[in-house]
Amino acid sequence: MAGQVVQMDYTVIGNVSKGFNTAHETLDAVAKILEAAVQILRAAAFFSMGTTLALANYLDVIKQKVEKLSKACVYFSQNLARAIGDHQKGDVEGKHYFEGELDL
Repeated sequence: MAGQVVQMDYTVIGNVSKGFNTAHETLDAVAKILEAAVQILRAAAFFSMGTTLALANYLDVIKQKVEKLSKACVYFSQNLARAIGDHQKGDVEGKHYFEGELDL
């Protein structure tokens, strides 16, 4: 590996990492709103003869997908931040940042 140069634009990668973190925070807020909507619809299901229950179940599936996407954003944000830190310290030994752990 002699003679190989590994370069990284810290600002750009840092902004991408922050973008993933912002997306995570936004998705978490959306998941909380969906959870509240699901609970309200489930409570109202008795009066609507099942119509709102079907909608609640539909929104619950969307909420689960949003939560998984939020976890993916955290995963990418943290791995990018670790990659920046390791690169700044001179550790360029080919770390495996984006392997395993992400369970979607």
